[in-house]
Amino acid sequence: MFGFGNSSFLAGRHDATKERAPPSKPSPVAFPSFPPEPSASREPPKWTKGDASDLTARFAAIRKPSDVTAEHLALLNVTCEPPGDFESLLSTSPNGLSFLPPASWLEPIPEGVEVDAPDRVLSNGRKPLDRKEFYIRAKELYYTNEDAFSVLTRSPKLNQPAPRLAHFRRFWEGLDNMAYYWDTSLDEYIPPAPEAAHEGPKDSASPPKDAQANDRDLQAEIEAMNVEEPRKKAKTATESPKEPSPLPIPEAAPDPKPASKPTPPATITSSSSFSLPARTQPPKVPGAVPAAPAEKIPGTYRGNRLGNGAEMPDAYRMDTVRGFLEPIAWAFGLTLVPHRRPPALALESVRFPVRISTVAWRAPADRMRARAGWLEGPVLGVQCRAETDFGSSGSLEAESVLDVVRELGGMLLLSQERAREGKTEQKPGDGKWWVTQPRWGGGPGGEVGEASGGSDVPVEKDKEKEEKPVRTRLGGRERRRMSAAEIWKVLKPGNGFWDTKVEYQAVGKSSDAEWDEVYMVSSLNHHVSILKLRVHPFYVQLLTNGVLPSDLPGDKLWASPVLHRTRWYDFFVVEDRIEVMRGLWGIMGYLMRQEESVDTTMKDS
Repeated sequence: MFGFGNSSFLAGRHDATKERAPPSKPSPVAFPSFPPEPSASREPPKWTKGDASDLTARFAAIRKPSDVTAEHLALLNVTCEPPGDFESLLSTSPNGLSFLPPASWLEPIPEGVEVDAPDRVLSNGRKPLDRKEFYIRAKELYYTNEDAFSVLTRSPKLNQPAPRLAHFRRFWEGLDNMAYYWDTSLDEYIPPAPEAAHEGPKDSASPPKDAQANDRDLQAEIEAMNVEEPRKKAKTATESPKEPSPLPIPEAAPDPKPASKPTPPATITSSSSFSLPARTQPPKVPGAVPAAPAEKIPGTYRGNRLGNGAEMPDAYRMDTVRGFLEPIAWAFGLTLVPHRRPPALALESVRFPVRISTVAWRAPADRMRARAGWLEGPVLGVQCRAETDFGSSGSLEAESVLDVVRELGGMLLLSQERAREGKTEQKPGDGKWWVTQPRWGGGPGGEVGEASGGSDVPVEKDKEKEEKPVRTRLGGRERRRMSAAEIWKVLKPGNGFWDTKVEYQAVGKSSDAEWDEVYMVSSLNHHVSILKLRVHPFYVQLLTNGVLPSDLPGDKLWASPVLHRTRWYDFFVVEDRIEVMRGLWGIMGYLMRQEESVDTTMKDS
């Protein structure tokens, strides 16, 4: 599962003011073009006639990411609206704007003013949090990055109280890790000295001797920190067993206290044995072009970064997004759990793998079911992607189409899971003759090699040899394990694709609503964007089973879902992360509202 122990905690590992080997050039912050081309509401003839086999065949023929083209996006027949804000995102939902916290909630509550308790009740029976609880969480995001990072490095500023990080502490830890790959505010590339340039490229690219000495001291210091405080001073990377460190571990070492920004992690140099490896290995995607190794830059460097955004481990982005969402989700009784089975979009008989980082589920009201691992939903999806080179290949439109298809794949999977409410899974082979009728061909050797002849007549066996002592727990019933031959004889359908401990529900959809609204948090670089897909159940049914109902709705737009999204919000900007929290608070409040009798029939966009 996704946890916070998967990535290293890099706060306070080296002094940003000291010279060291230069990292790679910073990655430019680029985003896909959305939408790739103007979308228009249209009605594919094959869909209206109940034939979507062309869509399934085209997607089944995909072998590598570059095979996805604009034709695949056109086959999905999705109408893409231009990006907007949270007001425009919730304005298409009935009473959606009433759940969005007003701007006054972002200001401190004046003394003597009583906060009215909310009169609404959530769908899980809990009372929603009021303005006071909202501001307690929001004020942690008002801290500047330097002040919050100083708490992690335990180096507060003089004559200034240290910020208190409670609800969003894990978010700040993940954001600090991301800053060492994206923060270019203190970048200073120092060219090599003239005498060093005549010594050759090898000497000019190598760090100075004092930098190498600092690396050795820092390595011993970090190892001492790992022994004393394993929770906050995790190892940066696993050391290679072939090249053990020749330095002993000292008994104690003081924490470095820089003067400006909290000191970034251990120095990335060619002589460092604990450096984070850049992603220069060939990708696992078939047909993808391997990434070229980072070019060595002559001279030295002072600043915050250890590498560029393309070299950042993917877990840092996921930890940051998860650390931001959890305090908001917990306020509404939601929990973030990734799929326990590989997520795959059903296109008739084809299972198309999609990317879903984690999902927000509603915890059951029954405490025993909750402890047994049961979940309800899904409510909200999260998708984090590591692509950082949009437009570098010269085909921004093709890269944008691929990115939109990835987002749509995750949202369509969530819509299929929400459409399973009140249904039972049709397992592979269920009701077929080959899973109900026992059979034996009568070949030599007997069935599974148990008999000596080719007859179906069972062979008498010695009962004394079959009766073996069975170990039982205290107070438990005697259980006998089935033999391999007995397991082979059992006839049953396949395991299926649904999670057996998930009660699939369209949380947030009214019982008399015609359209469903699927929300997902999309993350690129150090930014997030909120997406909403308005989809008709007939569209999901045709996509899943390839069967079109006989009684089609009067609204001809049923075959064209509408994709809304917000702009990209930067986690490093105070105003952006405050706005994201306000928007997610309103979206989760809307999805977790108590059952209402409203009609969410799509209006003309």
